[in-house]
Amino acid sequence: MSRKVLLETKDLKLHFPTGKRKNGKPLTVKAVDGISLKIYEGETLGLVGESGCGKSTIGRTILKLYKPTEGRVVFDDNDITDYSTKQMMPLRQEMQIIFQDPYSSLNPRMTVGQIIGEALAEHGIYKAGSQELEDHVKKVMATCGVDDYMIHRYPHQFSGGQRQRIGIARALALNPKFIVCDEAVSALDVSIQSQVINLLADLQKEYGMAYLFISHDLSVVKHISDRIGVMYLGNLAELAPKKELYENPQHPYTKALLSAIPVTDLEVNRNKQRILLEGDIPSNVTPPPACKFNTRCPIAKDICRKITPEWEKVGEDHFVACHFKGAEIK
Repeated sequence: MSRKVLLETKDLKLHFPTGKRKNGKPLTVKAVDGISLKIYEGETLGLVGESGCGKSTIGRTILKLYKPTEGRVVFDDNDITDYSTKQMMPLRQEMQIIFQDPYSSLNPRMTVGQIIGEALAEHGIYKAGSQELEDHVKKVMATCGVDDYMIHRYPHQFSGGQRQRIGIARALALNPKFIVCDEAVSALDVSIQSQVINLLADLQKEYGMAYLFISHDLSVVKHISDRIGVMYLGNLAELAPKKELYENPQHPYTKALLSAIPVTDLEVNRNKQRILLEGDIPSNVTPPPACKFNTRCPIAKDICRKITPEWEKVGEDHFVACHFKGAEIK
């Protein structure tokens, strides 16, 4: 039985003009530079990469918080790329986001009940101030592990973990089909991270939502994701089921990221090869030619600086863009 594609991006690009020119040509920030991926119903697609590679930007572009420069976004069999703000309004019930910072994303002048219930009243699901609205908000709060007696409290009266649960409750209240989790646990302590991750997994089992889980923590992504995409400088370097990616990485950048994961087993740690990347991430205004990773890649050759590698299938649901995929790094 084939899985239904809930969301698909086709060669999605988002370039921001800098207002500057070089050799007569306008310079742009290539935040997202040609991303094609599919997210299936009820699955979690993890997205990892170094800071500044475009992870959060692609999540917001998918939700039409940013207007794509090129490419298409298809959600639930509908091409929403050119949808206006008015056309997107009904879809806001089905596409939600959990922001990275649980404090700055919550209005400090609103109570928890008002924060969670605002969208419900805005979309006409419940009447503002009604008992039905309050009952639904309390139910969602309880589902997300927040006691309902806290409904009249303000964000500053909660801990970081509780505020993140409120952010999850706000996204969940509309019963969406798809949620972008933008670094949803990065600001939390490790013990609280595990609670929130387990909560997201439980909610997915109960309601069947799909997640785009954006993070720079490979251990967290491995725990929650079904498939994982590795981004570098606005492009996908590799995409594979999580077990396949961790056991058989093909791209040298993926191998470098995985080698950086801390290991508690001393014997394994002694024999582990740490791949150190030299230099800083290049500018996404003037990225390196051809393969963008060639300036830091330990196995790069002349072809990497002249020809852009194709996005190729190397296994079941396993894709990679590299001229020397699978090559051993010494």
